[in-house]
Amino acid sequence: MTDCDNSLNRKLRAEKLRYRSLLIGVVGSGAVLAIVIGLAVGLTVRQCNESKDETVRIGFLFSTNDESAEGMKEAAMLAADDIRAHREKVPSAADIQVYKGEYDGSPDGALQSFRRLYDQHGVRLFVGPDASAHVARVTEWATLNAPDAVFISPRATSEQLANATNVIRLSMSDHALALALYLKLQNDNVPVIIPVHPEDSYSTALVQKIRDMADGMMDGLTVSTSISYAPGTITNKEEARGPIEDLRNALRSHPDAAVLLVSYSEAKYVLEAANGDSTLLSRMWYTGDSLALREDILSSPEAKESAQTVSLYGLAYVGEGFHSQRRMRKMQKLADRLKRSPPPFAPLAYDAVNLLYDTCQVMRTTDAQMVLAHLTREAEWQNGLSGRLAIDSKRGRSFGHYLHSFVAPTIPDYNKVTVAMTGSWILDGLSQVSHMSDESGQAGGGRRRRDLSNPDMMSMSAVMSSDMSSASVFTKSDVMEIKRMAGDNCHNPKFSITATDPATYMQMEYNFTDDTFPEMFIASTAYGYSLQMSCDKPGGPVVLDVFCPPSTNPGDDMACVQSVTYPTTTDQTGRRRLLLSQGTISAIGSCVGTSIGCGVCFGILAVPSLGINAASCVSPCAFNIGGTCGTAIGQVASEALMIASEASIICTELFIKGHLDPQTYLADAAFGRQLAAEYPHVMEGYHTLASPIVWLMQRSETATSIVKIFALPWAHQMSYLQDMADEGDEFGGVVMETGMALCGAVGRAMQAVRALMAFGDVLLFPVLIGVATTAACLAMRKNESD
Repeated sequence: MTDCDNSLNRKLRAEKLRYRSLLIGVVGSGAVLAIVIGLAVGLTVRQCNESKDETVRIGFLFSTNDESAEGMKEAAMLAADDIRAHREKVPSAADIQVYKGEYDGSPDGALQSFRRLYDQHGVRLFVGPDASAHVARVTEWATLNAPDAVFISPRATSEQLANATNVIRLSMSDHALALALYLKLQNDNVPVIIPVHPEDSYSTALVQKIRDMADGMMDGLTVSTSISYAPGTITNKEEARGPIEDLRNALRSHPDAAVLLVSYSEAKYVLEAANGDSTLLSRMWYTGDSLALREDILSSPEAKESAQTVSLYGLAYVGEGFHSQRRMRKMQKLADRLKRSPPPFAPLAYDAVNLLYDTCQVMRTTDAQMVLAHLTREAEWQNGLSGRLAIDSKRGRSFGHYLHSFVAPTIPDYNKVTVAMTGSWILDGLSQVSHMSDESGQAGGGRRRRDLSNPDMMSMSAVMSSDMSSASVFTKSDVMEIKRMAGDNCHNPKFSITATDPATYMQMEYNFTDDTFPEMFIASTAYGYSLQMSCDKPGGPVVLDVFCPPSTNPGDDMACVQSVTYPTTTDQTGRRRLLLSQGTISAIGSCVGTSIGCGVCFGILAVPSLGINAASCVSPCAFNIGGTCGTAIGQVASEALMIASEASIICTELFIKGHLDPQTYLADAAFGRQLAAEYPHVMEGYHTLASPIVWLMQRSETATSIVKIFALPWAHQMSYLQDMADEGDEFGGVVMETGMALCGAVGRAMQAVRALMAFGDVLLFPVLIGVATTAACLAMRKNESD
């Protein structure tokens, strides 16, 4: 073998070793990478499993002798059920376990329930108690003996709790309620107010705050000497006669005075003792959140009659977003669970549970002190069922709304006036209270907690900017217009109105005929309503529907949809056709007053034969909340036609065919208007693509069935985006994103084509001149050559 061969063999071996080393390096690197990926996946799975196995334990501390406390407890249970439902979709989320600590309604009873849950079940996170005195008793003991316990009280308001570092309050302080009451009295031009209250810390402090405001402002309001009584000394009507006699004497000394009743369950006996006394019942009576919207104090005929005569007027804190659709749906679900109306502040308990659970999820711990530290810093960025959960430096709610309500006057003859309500109270609007440093309170924005450090400084102007709850008033002649829209030979007409009482969240249905329909029917527009007329015609029954859905802003005009269903034996083949004629829309119902409270009073006073004294309606109509009143049908024909033109034309065809319900259809119409305003090219592309599809749907049921597969999920997703549904449609979301991208591309193409055509029109004239000039030059040259 030559040296040349040996050299070649050495080179080959060197190359083999190099490639072998490279191969070993690649394999080794791959093995290391695989091990790293495996460890990462294993740690992730372990972490997810740990999160899945972790349980958030929350104790509920609510009394058993208070009807409102039962509603709060049920709202907290609803929140826990919703969390469990969410966990079924997201298995990695932590589980929740609740422990009920019911007690007898005393501070010591609350402490005993807390100690039982703390010692026996290891609970460290608590929702409740509800009353300030109960919270003070429990947190004082826990500070010394259970420092790792944390409480969120939905309704405690005492500013004395500001020194307790282990509790967060989801309601505003007593100072805020005093300010709201003071401005209400000031707005009603009350010269003198006579307080009646028990000698407890809450009532005494609230009255004193109002007195201090009146003394400091010197604006004509005088708070007289209180008529007080020892707590627990009024348990029947006879025991209430002493304070009532003192009140009668005080009112005789102040002919223009009104009454401020800051009381509890004994208010029932106070009202009973006042029954039939003209000196007492000829004045306006006001109250705070301890009595507002409570039906139990009106359980006896005497108490209810007195409250109706004086139009007992109350304020209660409800947070923000009182008219939101999500809140309405949850409260209606809660009403179904309770089999009665829930308290308006129940969302506070719902939010308390979610706030604790979500914080544990974010912090990935159930350590109470870490949860408390996070809540104090970041709770204001949460958006709950009761609105923004901003917490001030004293661990109380920074801003929110007070709900105004009053006991409706007696309606002697329901054949003349019918009001769509299930309880005794009627809502009269909302007033806002916020800190002076919360510059964005009225605009809906939030500020960091450090900017809201002084809860004693409240904005007095913010209270006067309010939302309203308008009323629709149907007269008998208005509703008869619907019958005429069905044409001639319409026999046996029947009218059905379905509405929701915003004070109780209970839905009601009223059925009338031509003879039984009242002279006036009043319904709140806050949560929408529907009216249906059906009659028999020779070809079969005809049904006309008017549907007015809830509105996000109750001050806006209502966008309603009207449809008529013809019998299938006619040439209409059972299709639903939109009725958008101006006569139909403007004929049904008109709105009166600036609130449903004033609307009800107007409706009752408009019927002289009822014999109602106008004085009982002074306060509801005196609180001029402002804004424009929404009409029953709400939009003139041109606006209704705009809904149809700017809405999804495919959805319009589905609605006409009966495949889409009115609420979803109107939500889609609102989405279409918003899309047309923000992305007009997308809407143009949609109309370009949808027009031939609708043409096919009108001629083929097979085409309609195919389109439904994609259009209905898309419609439900649009309804969700418009806050008309709790959950969206995942497939509908995919269809929406794909469809909007396609429609956007087509819309841009259409705009480009129009631009090109416009550019061509601009160039056409110069081109023609050039062609003519060239032709003339050629002709001249030809002549010259000839």
